Amino acid sequence: MGSPGWRLADAPALRRWGTVTLQAAKTALAAGSSWFVASDLLGNAVPVFAPLAALLTVQVTIWESVSRGMQRVLGVVAGVVVAYGFARLAGISAWSIGLVVMVSFLAGRALRLGAQGSVQVPISALLVLVLGATTGGYAVDRVLDTAVGAACGIAVNLLIVPRSHVPQALAGVKACSDHLAALLRGSADHVARLPGAVPTPPATGLLASARLIGAELDRAALGVRQARTALRWSPHAGRDRPAVERLLAAVITLRMVERQARGIARALADGHGPWATAEAEVARELAGLLTLCSSSLGRWGASLAAEVSTGTVGGNGRQAPAAAPAGAIGADDEGHDGALRAEEAYQAVVRASRGAAVSLEVAAAGAAMAVDAHRIALEVATTPAPSPLPSARLRDLFAP
Repeated sequence: MGSPGWRLADAPALRRWGTVTLQAAKTALAAGSSWFVASDLLGNAVPVFAPLAALLTVQVTIWESVSRGMQRVLGVVAGVVVAYGFARLAGISAWSIGLVVMVSFLAGRALRLGAQGSVQVPISALLVLVLGATTGGYAVDRVLDTAVGAACGIAVNLLIVPRSHVPQALAGVKACSDHLAALLRGSADHVARLPGAVPTPPATGLLASARLIGAELDRAALGVRQARTALRWSPHAGRDRPAVERLLAAVITLRMVERQARGIARALADGHGPWATAEAEVARELAGLLTLCSSSLGRWGASLAAEVSTGTVGGNGRQAPAAAPAGAIGADDEGHDGALRAEEAYQAVVRASRGAAVSLEVAAAGAAMAVDAHRIALEVATTPAPSPLPSARLRDLFAP
């Protein structure tokens, strides 16, 4: 089992704190080095804007650090230019300050300097307009300090390479897959208990769980997008790119599965009491179809985890047959068999729903859930191939 110390060291909370501590150490190193460069090497007496720029530049990924640094430097330069123009034309007064803030704000938007750069333009313009009149060389020092801080922040993030975001992204996607499989399994259990007078727990709990999974999937998708951003200019890019492309395709699959699973839970929650004993065949066949979907989704998630964690993602989005776990839905033969079994189970529900003793309400509800379940089974059996990620463009550095 291992000692409690090892189990504690593997706790997710401690891993998160380790990431936060590393980020704090990198930020501190960038801030201290920027002060040293601006003060000791360049001779600025109080280079407070250098560590401030470094603090805001050090981000989780290299791409974000370069983006924040460039936006901030160009925003400061634009603000200085605007402030110098107004200082020469209008001097300092209440109306000139208001006007310079408005013009610099619009200038930042017009230049498309991104969120950081657009904010820096009016801030820098205001500070240079007011303090530049009483402090000689303030504008030059502010631009220089900002450039030094941004450069130090980028350099630190390049030297201390950010970790790969693929394991965390995979964990989020895999958790959603497992929870959806559990939801389908719970739905199958609920349907299997419906015939006769056997009391059943309310299905509203299934619907509540389905809604929570929807929010969880949003967080998982955000994690995958962050992993995609982390690939830009990262030394891990060549290794992690196939895995990130695979996870992006997996999120698309899970979006569809989540919608259909929520529809099944909604149909069960809207049910009007247990089905009659004469309709037991419909419930039995539907429970079998839902169980098949749950198992297929579980194997799909296991195959995905094996592909991504072992780095065996193929160019067509499927794992190499030699590395595929037994029964993995991601393999071509198993996916084909899974689709055939799903089709047979779906047709069995349709035939049972046509029985003479089956009420119209039960037939409609059963058919609706069978359609949703059939779509889930086909979706996990025919996962789309990963789409190549577009190359990073320079103008993307100034995206909001």
